Amino acid sequence: MNRSDYIAAIINAYLRVPDTPERASRADWAIASNLFSRQIPLETVLHAIRLATLRRRVSGKLGPISSLAYFRQVATRLTKEELEPFYVAYVSYRSRQPVEAPVIDDTKTAASPPEPRSL
Repeated sequence: MNRSDYIAAIINAYLRVPDTPERASRADWAIASNLFSRQIPLETVLHAIRLATLRRRVSGKLGPISSLAYFRQVATRLTKEELEPFYVAYVSYRSRQPVEAPVIDDTKTAASPPEPRSL
């Protein structure tokens, strides 16, 4: 794959992630170019984008992502286990599934006094 196709694939994947900018910045293009120069396989970068997005969805931390640098860190720190074909397939499958909403007990709040104890 040539440099421009590689970079375009990463930028397109990045921009499809919820809470990312509508357009890639010059820094994002430079990061994608740097990933190509470092010879990080495209599939590894795409897996990192899926994995980081899934982690964010599951954790409930959904603030905006302002840069491709967020995913670069994941791509460059993936462990051998996180690159195993079975795990890659699992993450790909899970990233297409809706995340189950946490069960919230509306009967209790942090402001509620504790229940009285029997002695």
